[in-house]
Amino acid sequence: MAKILFSEYRHNDLKSLVNKLNVDYYSVLAGMCNTATTLVEGLEQQEPNQSTVLYMSLSKKLLEQVKDLITLRTEMLLPYAVELHTKEVEGHDCSTCEGGCSFKHSTQLIGLKESHQKIKEILYRLQMVALPLYTEMEYPTEYKVLRNEMMLIDTALTELFYIEEASLIPKIMEAQKNIHAYN
Repeated sequence: MAKILFSEYRHNDLKSLVNKLNVDYYSVLAGMCNTATTLVEGLEQQEPNQSTVLYMSLSKKLLEQVKDLITLRTEMLLPYAVELHTKEVEGHDCSTCEGGCSFKHSTQLIGLKESHQKIKEILYRLQMVALPLYTEMEYPTEYKVLRNEMMLIDTALTELFYIEEASLIPKIMEAQKNIHAYN
């Protein structure tokens, strides 16, 4: 199944790929983050359970980072990729452009890779502090639901990062190369 799913992304052109990522991942992750944020806020209203405080804190931090990632992707990277695709299709050449190219081509990929690293670090820490759901101690139902939601977010991010690293980044680099964007 995953092989078929991921090949769908690999065979799209850059513009189709970013639009598909926006629909299949960025908007879905935004909804998942809203749900998880509501769960964390609900848990914060309850009497504090010392064993879940660190997990909730890291969950909030991860959710903020994911929301920032989605904002950066939808407001900066997606428009950049669409414009880059258009320039590539039109045969634009940045090496002969007379100042019309105000893109900072290299910073687009740097920001993409940095956001992956930050989120991967938080995901790792979150997994390390996650409490087992099935022990003698009874955790609030909301905590169990939050854990499940965070695992869904983790899975979606893992898939997204794979697609971005295996398809999106190479397609952006190829388009940059094709238009001689070395700035």
